[in-house]
Amino acid sequence: MMRLDQIELPGDVLKVKLTGPLDIAGAGEIDMPFSVIAGHNDKVIVDFTDVTFLASIGIRVLVKAARAISRRNGRLVVFNPTEDAHKVLRSTGVDTIIMVVTDEPSAIAACS
Repeated sequence: MMRLDQIELPGDVLKVKLTGPLDIAGAGEIDMPFSVIAGHNDKVIVDFTDVTFLASIGIRVLVKAARAISRRNGRLVVFNPTEDAHKVLRSTGVDTIIMVVTDEPSAIAACS
């Protein structure tokens, strides 16, 4: 079960905290909320601390949102992925499309 929590931060930054596996079921659960987020926010940081698994379908949700945001000159940044999730992001080349940083302050700075 994938959980998605949204926290408004200063400077119009939206923090999205994902918890659980971003597999086929998890991606299905967050696809629509993420599309809404991408449609309404230009600065989105995604907390990957508690993402327990990352599948290619989950990456698709992130890339789709990042592209929608970047079309408006905004930015989606992923921060604090587990070692496994970071390996998946690197090996698939997603880290060339979506900035991946180590912590929340870096993610906020990358959006500004």
